[in-house]
Amino acid sequence: MRRPVLVSLVILLAMPLAPNAAPAVQAAPPRPQAVLADGTFTDSLVTGGVASPVAVSALPDGRAVVLGKSGTVRIIRNGALLPTAALSLSLGGCTGSERGLLGFAADRDFAANGNVFVYYTRPNAAAPGGCVNRVSRFRMTGDVVVRSSEVVLLDNIGSPAGNHNGGDVAVGNDGYLYVSVGDGGCDPRGNSGCAGGNDAAQDLGLLNGKILRIDRTTGAPAPGNPFSGAGSAVCRTRGNTAATPTTRCREIYAWGLRNPWRFAFDPNTGGTRFFINDVGQNTREEVDLGARGANYGWPAREGVCAQGLNRPCAGAPAGLTQPITDYSHADTGAYITGGAFVPNGGWPRSYDGGYLFSDGNPGRILLRNGAGVVDYARPFATGVAGISDLAFVNETAGWSLYYVLPGDNQVRRIVPTRSPVPATGNLGYVPIAPKRVFDSRALGTISGPVRGGTTRLVRVVGTRGAHRAALVNITVVRPVNAASVTVWFPRSVRPRVPNVVVDRLTTTAGATVVPIDADGSILLHTTSTAHVIVDVLGYFDVAAGGVARAGRFVPVSPTRVVSTLAPANASTNRYTRTGSAIDGVVNVPIGTRAGVVPGARAVVVMVQAINSPSATGGYLVVHPHGAAVPATSNVNLVRAADRRSNLVVVPLGSDGSIDVRMRNVSNVVIDVVGSFTGTGAALASTGLFVPSPSQRVVDTRRAVGRPRFTAPGSALVNPGVVPDNAVAVMQNLWIVNPAAAGSLAAAASGASAPTGVNVQATAAGQTRATLALTGLGAGVERITVRVATDVAVDVFGWFVG
Repeated sequence: MRRPVLVSLVILLAMPLAPNAAPAVQAAPPRPQAVLADGTFTDSLVTGGVASPVAVSALPDGRAVVLGKSGTVRIIRNGALLPTAALSLSLGGCTGSERGLLGFAADRDFAANGNVFVYYTRPNAAAPGGCVNRVSRFRMTGDVVVRSSEVVLLDNIGSPAGNHNGGDVAVGNDGYLYVSVGDGGCDPRGNSGCAGGNDAAQDLGLLNGKILRIDRTTGAPAPGNPFSGAGSAVCRTRGNTAATPTTRCREIYAWGLRNPWRFAFDPNTGGTRFFINDVGQNTREEVDLGARGANYGWPAREGVCAQGLNRPCAGAPAGLTQPITDYSHADTGAYITGGAFVPNGGWPRSYDGGYLFSDGNPGRILLRNGAGVVDYARPFATGVAGISDLAFVNETAGWSLYYVLPGDNQVRRIVPTRSPVPATGNLGYVPIAPKRVFDSRALGTISGPVRGGTTRLVRVVGTRGAHRAALVNITVVRPVNAASVTVWFPRSVRPRVPNVVVDRLTTTAGATVVPIDADGSILLHTTSTAHVIVDVLGYFDVAAGGVARAGRFVPVSPTRVVSTLAPANASTNRYTRTGSAIDGVVNVPIGTRAGVVPGARAVVVMVQAINSPSATGGYLVVHPHGAAVPATSNVNLVRAADRRSNLVVVPLGSDGSIDVRMRNVSNVVIDVVGSFTGTGAALASTGLFVPSPSQRVVDTRRAVGRPRFTAPGSALVNPGVVPDNAVAVMQNLWIVNPAAAGSLAAAASGASAPTGVNVQATAAGQTRATLALTGLGAGVERITVRVATDVAVDVFGWFVG
């Protein structure tokens, strides 16, 4: 990456590999663990079985990808190295010095298309130095990168001296592929010089010493790059020689970089924010903020100073962009390597907003904290000499920091100590006017979909106060592939069961209750790139002394109060409908009907939306009569012939009724399943909520709880972790792989066959889930299905008996 001693080391490690074969790796001598400044973390060996592991990255599903410099792509799943290489490239004689297999990234829409991007050096006898760099797109199937699927996006990028190739690739949230390219060590045109005299980074007719931004499908220059029109050209395959035209390259996004070995995008934003680690010459190393049209000044500048100088030094001339942090070789290290943003909410709170970056000599990992400060005197980790790259991997337990040590053939990881979700005591429910706290479609400059495989820390209340959990409605909008979304308590182990599932390119809403941390936040994860909306419907607050008047749940056997499929009447089906299915309102008088307690704080209903006059579906909004219409939806239909259900907790209007706003929905059906007491109720503990870690208590696919349901059929289910004296359970109910269209309903064991519906399936083979607050009889519920199907039940807590 920089000086002759490092180049010699890389040459020594570069061993040619046979195509389609995993390398034979000589066991590295024992190496002590890294020394971590924060005692809440541990460092451990993942594998010593990858030859010269030069780079590491993550796949959205939690697998780690490690690049062997000589041409192999290796996969680590659940901490174990798979025995067979995912891809082996024959790189000829182009693996010496700093050449070789250098960069790998998964597509933003990997869950849908399986695309990955690879940066590597290949032979080209006609090019200066005999080797050039190439960036290609491949398709990945399972644990294999299909060699024959290669599509070349960039090629013939100069590598005349063997070093300073750059080599990183990543897809931004804007959907374009970003590529970092070094200055080649010597000028590819041969008209300036080598090392500090090489001006290729300022030559806008070359791709060297630049950040490039291209279309990830075709390799064409991305719209909005600095250069276009007259005086510019497409340079993606034209090569770099003395005779190369000097027209400005349309692929260039930023320039003036010596060897941008690694760059990293911030996963905590929907915007395209990234930092660049640029390796210095003899005096300073730097981290730069990626910016369109930025000129970082090399070779005139090195860090914040002119080349070869250290602080104090004169500021940069106008038109040049200074680094956001830099350090001298005399104080900190000799060559900067990998970098990664800390996923907010995944590590201890003090790391939120932080950026970790490494230096190979003497071997340190440093933290730029959320305030933009680096304490160079107190590295995050020491004892990592030769570290080449690092990346966060979202494993089963949470985010792990992987790093690679080429000289030892080692892949290692650093993980924090994760604490269990703290006990909350008994909680009472407090409804609020629905409040939108997160919408990835409309977050100003940081709007953009949530990337598949990433997490997002979402603040659901400004000051937590007495709040210990929140009732939220999660809406998942048009994921690129079938997706599941999980929300949970930050900095704890991610639950194994999701809260909401949604089909590809559709929109689904689902309610759930999630504990909130001391900052008033929850953590959200999606398996596929999608827009996500979080609306808060209410909070569960600490009940002083374990008793309360208001906010206690009183369950009832599911009772239908309205169905617009039938005419209204004065007794069982009371409603008033105005407007049309395209834009109408159904008013439902509830009062104390169906067992709703007098003076109820809120009523709990299962709401079904049935069919739409629009081919693209519609949605329902449920709210108290007379109140402002919330900017939130409760149930979403995705096509004309569709049925969907969702749990809704809604206060009653002053006249005891609720309104259902119907936007392109033909009919609505509502069943009452209970209510929350108001301030006039007796002081008691009965009906207060006790959250618990989510636990799957029934999964008929694995014979957990019972075998697959036949149709029609019902069974008594004991929710396992719930005490026998609990009056109700809070749970997610799942229909999985039904034989045909059908539904599932749950009620207390002694209740009559329920008329309501908790979960709907509209076709065979679907997966559907809905939150339910279900009454219990002696700790038991009855689940009834109207289709042969597998069923799963996930418990989130219970209500005190």
